[in-house]
Amino acid sequence: MTLVRQLGFAAPTYRKRLDMTFRNTEPTSAYGIDVAAFYPADEMIVYSFPDDFDHQRAKALVEAALREFAVLAKSAATTDRRQKAISFRAYYGPPARLTIAKRTRRATSAKYRGDAKFSHAFKPKGVKTDERVVHSLDVT
Repeated sequence: MTLVRQLGFAAPTYRKRLDMTFRNTEPTSAYGIDVAAFYPADEMIVYSFPDDFDHQRAKALVEAALREFAVLAKSAATTDRRQKAISFRAYYGPPARLTIAKRTRRATSAKYRGDAKFSHAFKPKGVKTDERVVHSLDVT
């Protein structure tokens, strides 16, 4: 997407450009339809819309979400995704509102004992997710 290049998203440390993934979305969340997710300096995920959704409106929503992410990316620090992952999510809900939320996922690491399976050394013992609305805007 040329818009990603124009908005100046930072590239990951060891790669040339930001990874973009397109996914089919699960049923809607508490805030509405999933539009996009952004992990600062790591990856961008754009979700598909339902078949009966207006294509021009979907394009406008994705562009608005990318513009909001670009502003948030300038102040967001990268994190180690194993211990703490910070992402920004864009949701579209009635009445024509785009909601931007910050999701923080924290994992508690288990202490690795020498006699345990090595594959368990890097698995989290517990995961807590906190999602807070950063702001929302009307999209027409």
